[in-house]
Amino acid sequence: TRYIHTELGIRERLLVGVLTSRATLNTLAVAVNRTVAHHFHRTFFFTGLRSPKVPHGMTVVAHGDDRPVWLMYETVRHLHQHYGSDYDWFLLAQDDTYMQADRLSELVGHLSAGQDLYMGRAEEFIGGEEKARYCHGGYGYLLSRSLLARLQPHLDSCRNDILSVRPDEWLGRCIIDYLGLSCVEVHQEMTYRYFELGKNADPEREDSVQFKNAFTVHPISEPNLMYRLHKRFSQIELEQTYLQIQQLQV
Repeated sequence: TRYIHTELGIRERLLVGVLTSRATLNTLAVAVNRTVAHHFHRTFFFTGLRSPKVPHGMTVVAHGDDRPVWLMYETVRHLHQHYGSDYDWFLLAQDDTYMQADRLSELVGHLSAGQDLYMGRAEEFIGGEEKARYCHGGYGYLLSRSLLARLQPHLDSCRNDILSVRPDEWLGRCIIDYLGLSCVEVHQEMTYRYFELGKNADPEREDSVQFKNAFTVHPISEPNLMYRLHKRFSQIELEQTYLQIQQLQV
């Protein structure tokens, strides 16, 4: 069907790119793959690792350089170059991010594709004097196809001119400096909902509305926590489904 879609000029809605590393490819990245990757149309894992031994069932793109900002630069370039005309939206996340695939897919389904949008958890830059914000990588963020296309010609300048140790901050600075766009949490009355998980938090005991409604949860310190979160959110979805059935029966 992908070839038919290409011929007809029909694009898929969402491609997911997960940034991973030598240390976590076989642990956290595997947990992301096992819990949510199959719920998205396409999920790629990007690493700086040279010729990595790829875990079973994962699509890994190795850029050959472990520096975090370089990995981000190569990843954004790769997504535009190979998939820029095939997808409306690109979600970038870290491998210590738990994602609710259905909710994220539903979000992009409500957003108009032909606009420049940079959406996620908005963070102040270090120093924090300016109003512009970057999207925190730990909670994932959406980049529209049109934004990616407009950003592409400036990536080399950003790589050479912008000094940052944080890849998400570097990308935010690049988007702000060259496109004049800041990270937003709300757009077209849609909100990017996220939850910050406390240290030693127990997913089974998390009961707040913010947690239950989250699209993404961060930070996930180890794979077992990812699996426990997935179990908890599966229970929440099931409870909501039962509730909807009951309401329909009434």
